[in-house]
Amino acid sequence: MKKLNILKTVLDLFWFFTLISIVGMLIFIPFYLFSADIDIPIKIKGQEVSANTILAKVVVFVNVIGGLLFVYSIYLLRKLVGLFLKREIFSDEVVRLFNLIGRLIITSSIISTVSLFIYNAVERNHLGLSLDFGSYDSFLISISLGLFFMVISEIFKIAKNMKEDSDLMI
Repeated sequence: MKKLNILKTVLDLFWFFTLISIVGMLIFIPFYLFSADIDIPIKIKGQEVSANTILAKVVVFVNVIGGLLFVYSIYLLRKLVGLFLKREIFSDEVVRLFNLIGRLIITSSIISTVSLFIYNAVERNHLGLSLDFGSYDSFLISISLGLFFMVISEIFKIAKNMKEDSDLMI
């Protein structure tokens, strides 16, 4: 249980600092997207995107949405750890949260990667995919992590059904 408490603390710290950055982002992004005077390049997955065209502004906005989906998955993970701390392990809510977290991580990763691919193809006339193997924001790692959460969801569903069957036999 000590590791679970450490995980909860780390997630709470991440959540706290993320909320601060979201407030700043919600103030900055409208000015960035709707003002013609601001020409500050933003880095998305290591690529500079200057919002001087409509497509670039759409890419920045779509990546903000993808980031918010990822942040929501962290919120759900905090909720899941809270259920574990309450010893609610084999419940429908746990299965649902694992599955939803996995889908959100995959969706966030796809949104970010596809939008940058389209931006590079249209704005920079460069077609290509980058597979960052050593990076934590790698597309493959994100998809793998999302699928892992979805597999854990299935494992917990099977375990929940086995526990219910065992409880009925007694």
